Amino acid sequence: MKIQFIITDYGSFNNFLGDVAVELSRNSHEVHVICSPDRVIKVADHYDYAAEGIHFTFVDLPRGFNPFKHWRVSRIIHQKVAIFQPDIVSIHFTTGIFTTTFHKRLPYRTVGTFHGLGYPVVEGLLKRIIYKYVESRSLRRIDEAWVLNKSDYQLLNQDFPNNIIYQLPTKGLGCDLIRFDPDKFTAVDRLKMRQQLEIKESSFVLCFTGRFVFFKGFYKVLRAFKELIDRSGDLDLHLILIGGQDNAHPTGLNDEETSWMATHPNVHNIGFSSEVEKYLSITDLFVFPSEKEGMPVCIIEALAMGVPVLTSDSRGCHDLIVHERNGLISGSNPTPEKIAADIDGFIHNTELQQSIKKNIVIQRPSLDRRAFVEQQLKYFTGKENQSDITIDEI
Repeated sequence: MKIQFIITDYGSFNNFLGDVAVELSRNSHEVHVICSPDRVIKVADHYDYAAEGIHFTFVDLPRGFNPFKHWRVSRIIHQKVAIFQPDIVSIHFTTGIFTTTFHKRLPYRTVGTFHGLGYPVVEGLLKRIIYKYVESRSLRRIDEAWVLNKSDYQLLNQDFPNNIIYQLPTKGLGCDLIRFDPDKFTAVDRLKMRQQLEIKESSFVLCFTGRFVFFKGFYKVLRAFKELIDRSGDLDLHLILIGGQDNAHPTGLNDEETSWMATHPNVHNIGFSSEVEKYLSITDLFVFPSEKEGMPVCIIEALAMGVPVLTSDSRGCHDLIVHERNGLISGSNPTPEKIAADIDGFIHNTELQQSIKKNIVIQRPSLDRRAFVEQQLKYFTGKENQSDITIDEI
């Protein structure tokens, strides 16, 4: 089978679809990828894609809302796809779907995977109207749509009853349980890691991973941490930040807060890292109060490492976290003050900490990345019956 993947950027392909593409290629399928050469997620390649037989065509997919750019790039994509003549086209992310189909529908079976709908959650009436137009137009120009979470599945079936909609029957895209395995790190390993960061063994460690953008709650995490530090100057609390800024979106911090973050010794700004699991191995609470997610991989990775999670009651996040079972739900749109109070309460409740950690161990097998890869292999080889997938089974 000839399979055409289209995704916004190379970094996202590498992080989300690299192993799927490689498995398909190893199973004698021909795989082509269209994406921009950018690395929004800046980690090393998971595979030697050229050696694995994956073919790339690089096209700069626009991130703004300039109709002319979308039209021009859409025509280019159609020309590139026509050369390949695929049996199926799989497009990921709203931007990828919208740009690809802006010119017209592709004359091939086309599947679009929305990693989180924009129109139900974006703030502002005008933005909501624009997103609704973009996503409804995208839905009309594909043969079937896949979503990652229950909220999006229910909403699309309600708003677009004539469309074919499925929800992935896995925990989003999952994660590599071999890599994200807390047993890989001994007590000595963890102690050395803390020493490298000048964190005492007795210190309580918070962690945030992802792009430093406001809608992922980055500024709330920093402000909550600052409040806890300011409230008690001798509080033995540290914050590990993994990721970095996205030039397309603000962090939500003012200049004073940005300066404080850069200079405070208890804030450890690691940047983008391909060794997230090392930092999670010394984390006591993962904090991710995002406003809108598809199915957050960072939460899945934290849980796989046995780390309790504090998050918001938002789409995607509440698909993974049950309050006081495997983490804390701090509210639908928690303030930094509420997050700080919840962190403080968790620090002083060792019984709850232990209970949550035990529950996470039980949940861990359901987070396996292999479940997503195998589902994709079955799907593209026609061995999966989509009609058997219902929301009750997910």
